[in-house]
Amino acid sequence: MPQFADEARPRLHVLLRMASDDPEERRLIRQYAESTPDPPLMSADGIATRGCPRCRGTMWRHRDGQGLFWVCSSSVCGWMEM
Repeated sequence: MPQFADEARPRLHVLLRMASDDPEERRLIRQYAESTPDPPLMSADGIATRGCPRCRGTMWRHRDGQGLFWVCSSSVCGWMEM
């Protein structure tokens, strides 16, 4: 299957393909996918991550016209740093 076809699938589908048949594991994956936003689009810099100092979740590096900044992936926290 071409790579771009796999990228078009929803993130939840891709995560569930990697999971076992254990119903509890699949439930936790669904919960994770529904509670976290999709990662940013891949850029020339790649996708950089680090830990959020507030909620200990994952932060993603973004680039816009003003430079680089970090955004927490948790929809509850939403912490940003330059």
